[in-house]
Amino acid sequence: MTPAPASPAAAPTVWRFADHDTVRTRDGRTWYRGLRHTQRWAVPGGDTPAEIDDDAVRDLLTGTRAVFAPARPDAYKPLPGHRLETGEDLRLLDIRPATGAALHRCVLDRLGALAGLTTGSTLPPVPGLRPADVRTSLQGTARRYRAARITLDRAHGRIHARYAIAHTLHTHTYILTTA
Repeated sequence: MTPAPASPAAAPTVWRFADHDTVRTRDGRTWYRGLRHTQRWAVPGGDTPAEIDDDAVRDLLTGTRAVFAPARPDAYKPLPGHRLETGEDLRLLDIRPATGAALHRCVLDRLGALAGLTTGSTLPPVPGLRPADVRTSLQGTARRYRAARITLDRAHGRIHARYAIAHTLHTHTYILTTA
């Protein structure tokens, strides 16, 4: 007798969304959070002002039907959230009820700044990080880059880290997820 194939594990879902997040569906539509009303998702233009809520977006994000892109912090403004200033703050960091995170990275170099960019260009996301991975990564960033700014934005389910190497500003946004 052959055992039944195991059902695939459910993909982690975004714990909390923030206004200015975007989701691009397979059919080419891009949904923006906070476009017309705060905490609601809408597609710009169009004849019908259809809006959906966060749960409907979570349904879109299941499988491969859509791609999520978080709002990127402006390089010329302070990072949102409560600052984690010491190694002890990072060691005691508790992201519960989130069970993991996905890392989204932005890089702003001199050429991008001259072109007028304020958030930088994006790199591919790194999904599936465990809480221990997030904590270790943040501790390593703080140790390597003494001037790094690290903040916890629990209201929007994000941890931000920003540091500079030479003339390039790096911003990491950990989007907290649940299983």
